[in-house]
Amino acid sequence: MITKAKAPGKLYLAGEYSVTLPGHASIIFAVDRYMFVTLSDLDEREIILKSDKLATCRVALDQLTPTDDIVPEWHLALSTLQVLQTWLTEQGLTLGGLSIEFTSDLDIDGKKIGLGSSAALVVALIKAVAKHFDLELSKLNRFKLGAIALTLLPNFKNGSMGDVAAASFNNVIYYQRFDNVWLQSQLDSYHAGNLLNLLSLDWPKLDIHTIAFPEEWQLLVGWTGQPADTQQLLLVNARVARIYKDRLGKKTTPLIKILEKNIQNTDYIGFKTNLRLNQKALIAFSEAMRINYLTPKLHELVAAAYHRGIASKISGAGNGDNGIAIVTNAESAANLTQKWESFGIKPLNLHIATDEMEDAL
Repeated sequence: MITKAKAPGKLYLAGEYSVTLPGHASIIFAVDRYMFVTLSDLDEREIILKSDKLATCRVALDQLTPTDDIVPEWHLALSTLQVLQTWLTEQGLTLGGLSIEFTSDLDIDGKKIGLGSSAALVVALIKAVAKHFDLELSKLNRFKLGAIALTLLPNFKNGSMGDVAAASFNNVIYYQRFDNVWLQSQLDSYHAGNLLNLLSLDWPKLDIHTIAFPEEWQLLVGWTGQPADTQQLLLVNARVARIYKDRLGKKTTPLIKILEKNIQNTDYIGFKTNLRLNQKALIAFSEAMRINYLTPKLHELVAAAYHRGIASKISGAGNGDNGIAIVTNAESAANLTQKWESFGIKPLNLHIATDEMEDAL
């Protein structure tokens, strides 16, 4: 039996950095570049992981725990498979031998472009295994399984998990970070049957819901050509006082709630104003924390939009990758992208990923 699934990449509109703390919010676009996964049954009791980017990895079904002799990039898949193995076992099912092949269009010429390939891999694998066993799995439980898998990995546990939410839900989402200390305590006290119960619980502080984006508003994305190491930025950020992130969130989370209303009311002027206030708060935060956030090209990207009266912001952790703009007509879009290109900024042909796109494999 062969099963296929895919999960989209993401771009942050607002809420970066502070959303790594419980209770703080963000708005995120799921975008139409994807991680694709294909499952094929094997007679042998082993997992074969294949990729268009990585060397093949073979592990026994009873040895799914990531180890140092396996390249770190495969740790994501193995951690996810461990969680899925438990999820299946608690439902009276058995994970058998599988060949799992990943392909991706979340990069350009092998360079990551800041779209969240790690989260897309995790969510695509979760969707594929659920489909392979003909199991219903809600978008919320896709997210929860993915968040659990990443929480089990030290390099990912302190992330916001917003990219997992976008990959799980599609569209434009409001995402509020769950209480990660509570989740860790639940995992530390794990006992048989606990995973299904954990999925059924309301996770403290978690809020994910979709936002209807105005049809007449168009998302533009400019790529600087400089990949950012988000995990390294998060490690740097983790060493600074928690109070500064919380202080940032106390400024940006109220703005994000207003931004959601601006989007719902198609209030472009209010949206543009509040998005710029969010950007200013992030710049002030990064300067205080000595984080290299606003690179010259990102400055040029947003300045070009501001000079044309267009809503714009850096997307994600900064220090490279992408900036975004929201325009209301084709003339503005053409004018801005032309200016970006003159700065050596590459416009990316990205759109909001919808549920309908998810079914097209």
